[in-house]
This record gives sequence, structure tokens and C-alpha cells, in this order.
Amino acid sequence: MGFAAPAGMGGWMPLPYAELEAYGRVTGRLSTPWEYETVRGMSEAYVSGLVEGRDLLSIMPLDRE
Repeated sequence: MGFAAPAGMGGWMPLPYAELEAYGRVTGRLSTPWEYETVRGMSEAYVSGLVEGRDLLSIMPLDRE
């Protein structure tokens, strides 16, 4: 399982809940609902950062207040 799932045309999308559920069931590393929500939220933030990083006029996270 990576940070995000590949989407069409070279893009990325947050990890689907079905993949998270399968990962948690097989490995036993995710067991409570808040863990699933946290991993999904991190995946959404990662994809959002990838999209924002393509914008040349975007402010770097280190320079934000």
C-alpha cells in the first residue's frame, strides 16, 4: 500500500476505503475506525499536495503562516 492510488492519465487519488479495509484485515495494522480515517485523511492531504505542487505560483508549505 502506498501513499495514494494511481488514477487515469497519470494522476493520483486518495486510497479507497476498500483498499484500506483489505490492508487492515490482512496485516492487522489498522483495527479501529479512527485509524482508517486518519490514514485516509493523510492520503487525501498527500494527493492535495501533489496537485498543489504542480502550480508554479503556489506558496511552499514552509513559507505559509
